[in-house]
Amino acid sequence: MSLRVRLRFTKSLLRRSELMSFAIGFCCLGLCATIMVHVWLFQAYEDWAFEQELGGESASVSGFLTQAVAFSDPPAPQPPPSLAGAPIQEAGYESVVGRIEIPRIGLKAMILEGATRRTLALAVGHIPGTALPGGKGNAALAAHRDTFFRGLSDIRLGDTILVTTLEGSFEYRVESFRVVGPRDTRVLENSAEPVLTLVTCYPFHYLGPAPERFIVRATRAAS
Repeated sequence: MSLRVRLRFTKSLLRRSELMSFAIGFCCLGLCATIMVHVWLFQAYEDWAFEQELGGESASVSGFLTQAVAFSDPPAPQPPPSLAGAPIQEAGYESVVGRIEIPRIGLKAMILEGATRRTLALAVGHIPGTALPGGKGNAALAAHRDTFFRGLSDIRLGDTILVTTLEGSFEYRVESFRVVGPRDTRVLENSAEPVLTLVTCYPFHYLGPAPERFIVRATRAAS
C-alpha cells in the first residue's frame, strides 16, 4: 500500500471517528437533558400536589397541567388527555413525606419515603427506620451530592432548615457537620430529642463513587 493510499485511509478513519464521537456526545447530552427534565417535572408536580393536599384539595396530573398552561397563557386550550400519562405520575403521591428547604443556599426539594436509587434520582429520600421529620427522634434524609444536596458544600452553622409535612412546618438549626466513613451508621442512631440528619456523599466534586459521607446535624428550634 502506497503512502498516499495510507494517508487517505487514515484521514477517512479519523473523519469517521470524529463523526462517531460527535454522535455519541450528542446522544449523551440528549439523555442528560431528558433526565433533568423528568426530575424537574416530577419535583414541580409533587410540590404543587403537596400544596393542594395542605389546602385540603385534590391533586391530579391533568389539574397540574391545566393550571400550568392557564398560568402561562390563560386563553390557551387544555392539554390533550395523552399528557396525563406523563412520567411524573409514576411515583404515587402516597410516597411523599414532605418538603425540605434551606433558604440561604437555595435548596428546595420534595422528600420521598425510601432511599433506593430510583427515589434518590427523583427527590430527597427519607431513610427507612429513622424518625419522621417533626417528631421526636432522629429523622435522616439522604440525597446525591451532585443534585439536590449539592448546596450542602456551602452549609454553615446556624443555617435554618425548614421541613414541611402534612403535620405542619418544622424549623431546624444546623449545629454541626462532619465527614464519616460509608459504614458509620452511628449518625442514624435514634435520639431522645427531635433532630434532623442530612446525608450525602463526599467529597462533593469527586469523580465516581465517593469514598466518604458528609453529615449535617440540625436540632429542632423551639416553637
